[in-house]
Amino acid sequence: MARGDHLVFDLDADDVKLFSEEADEQMAILDSALVRLEQDAEPALLQQIFRAAHTLKGSSATIGHTRMAGVTHAMETVLDGVRQGSLTPTGSMVDTLLIGLDMLRELANEVHTRLDSGIETESIQVALLAFAEAPAAAPEAADSDLPAVDMAASSADYETAGNMVSIRVTIAEDCALPSIRCYQILQELDAHGMVAEIWPSRDVIESGGGDNLLTAMVVASTAAEDLRAALESISDVSRVEIEGLAESSQPDTVAAEFEDEAVPGTPALITEIRAASASATPAPSARSEAAAAPARPAQSVRIDVERLDGLMNLVGELVIDRTRLQRIREQLATVLKDAALTELTENFEETTAHLGRVTDELQEQIMRSRMLPIRSVMTRLPRMVRDVANKCGKRVELITSGEETELDRSVIEEISDPLVHILRNAVDHGIETPAERLAAGKPETGTISITAWNQETYIYLSIKDDGRGIDTERLRRKAVERGLVTPEAAQAASHEAALQYIFIAGLSTAATISDVSGRGVGMDIVRANVERLHGQVHVRSTIGEGSEFLIQLPLTLATTKALMVSVNETTYAVPLVSVTEALSANDAEIHNIGGQRTMRLRNQLLPVVDLGRALGDRSMSQRSRSSQFVVAARHGDRQVGFMVDDLLGEQDVVVKSLGTLLGNRRGLTGATILGDGTLGLIVDTASLIAGQPGLTATAH
Repeated sequence: MARGDHLVFDLDADDVKLFSEEADEQMAILDSALVRLEQDAEPALLQQIFRAAHTLKGSSATIGHTRMAGVTHAMETVLDGVRQGSLTPTGSMVDTLLIGLDMLRELANEVHTRLDSGIETESIQVALLAFAEAPAAAPEAADSDLPAVDMAASSADYETAGNMVSIRVTIAEDCALPSIRCYQILQELDAHGMVAEIWPSRDVIESGGGDNLLTAMVVASTAAEDLRAALESISDVSRVEIEGLAESSQPDTVAAEFEDEAVPGTPALITEIRAASASATPAPSARSEAAAAPARPAQSVRIDVERLDGLMNLVGELVIDRTRLQRIREQLATVLKDAALTELTENFEETTAHLGRVTDELQEQIMRSRMLPIRSVMTRLPRMVRDVANKCGKRVELITSGEETELDRSVIEEISDPLVHILRNAVDHGIETPAERLAAGKPETGTISITAWNQETYIYLSIKDDGRGIDTERLRRKAVERGLVTPEAAQAASHEAALQYIFIAGLSTAATISDVSGRGVGMDIVRANVERLHGQVHVRSTIGEGSEFLIQLPLTLATTKALMVSVNETTYAVPLVSVTEALSANDAEIHNIGGQRTMRLRNQLLPVVDLGRALGDRSMSQRSRSSQFVVAARHGDRQVGFMVDDLLGEQDVVVKSLGTLLGNRRGLTGATILGDGTLGLIVDTASLIAGQPGLTATAH
């Protein structure tokens, strides 16, 4: 096929999405598992890797992507050798497998684009198969993809095989691609024995056919429990029934049963399969009541992300209307005081309260349906850490925990880049070389850990390394040399304040420019991305012991907890994640120092800024200074007090995009509809604090 020509695959537009989702899932498993294979080739890990490659091969072969199937077949052959114990995983083997995985990603993308990527796959297949064919690999590993036993096979083929079992596999009714599942089931049966009879037939399955039921008779070479586990691990398989047949028969007796189905003791399944093949309607087994039992219904379904977004928007509208109804209820209670109307207002209040509870529950359920485990991000990181460590000549072990911690998919999509920046910096400039670590009394292999956990409405990510730590004295010198900080400010900055210098754009402590990373290079992007998600990033470090970055993020961007304030009769929502304190102006002890209003808060001097003026509102407040309030907000190492007219309380607000309504307005990130139907503006405290002239690091 000429490069650039459209590719033709045996699937429609909906199937493309399903194929891509499953391919991405299996390749993510391979990405992290192959890296672990280099350190510990434990059986469970090998089975996980082999199964992922097996699934990819089955899916790609079923849709007719022969090049993708060829690469996965070569990978599977090597992995099967490792699984059988005839091959030992080495660094070069894992490198080659990972190259094959990268190639699979490009090939899988062809299904989307329908354009030939121009990738030549023969060389990688040769390179992979060279490992399996190496002399050290003898005896040759069993190849699970050798042609299955033909129905006319001689009795000798069965004499050494094992026990005869009948198998009935039910695929979930809502499975979008049952033909692919049938192919995967056939692959597993081939891998665990010799298939004597199967319905639908092998030709039908391998040509892309198959439905929600597959029955087979197999001379099993593994234990029934292992075979059951292998089949149940296939996606969308809802029921697996395995029944032993003629277990007491001698091999020659079993062979005879194949040759003559009239011989007493012939497995009933043979008759069932052949009858099913003729009628295309499988009959229930006479030997198993369980076989006739209804299939267990599927416990989960795939939902398009756009539908979830639409549901979330509708729920947001309900939340707004609920708040408005509560406001109307309060107004009615004030106006309708006549005894005859009391019952009416009570009924209205009861209905409104019930609607509020239902809306809250609906909002929570929709939010949960949008949540994804952070594992989807973490699985991509071990490969990246391994590649960077190899490039830097270092040994690094990545340890992850809390992979099941869930957060909104919109946050997951945005958190990957900050994590990559931090990890690349940790490997390149945090972890020492093996020689340096040995000289410092540390193990040759450095350790980086990523831990995720939920706390209230936030998720926390801790990225910690046991490297050399961050030299704050060097940071001070570099910041002064580049004119980013005055010598006086650098000298006065505490250890914690000086650590924040790594987030200044363009600041690096690296002695030489690295194409991998630089401690400080790109870290400004980390903070910007995190704060764009209404989150915060903190850093702690000790020389010789290592560093830790702690990222705090909201669980979702669809709603946020905010402190509602009023300025010049306009309502603003200040995200609570940035608010440290709110107090009356009288208690704030505001003073004018050098033309800048300041306040002292817990031994810290904070600049005081009028929130309305900072957002471009030039009208003067009608409130007296003594009756106003100050909201203290933090951005990194800086803290500012925002002067407001009134505090309206905390509230969960539904975030709406401003679109082109107000243009690119600094200090605002969105809007929300208030209970009275008016618009409330969501404040971007990070940009307001960073944009204030003359602000320096807070004194500690």
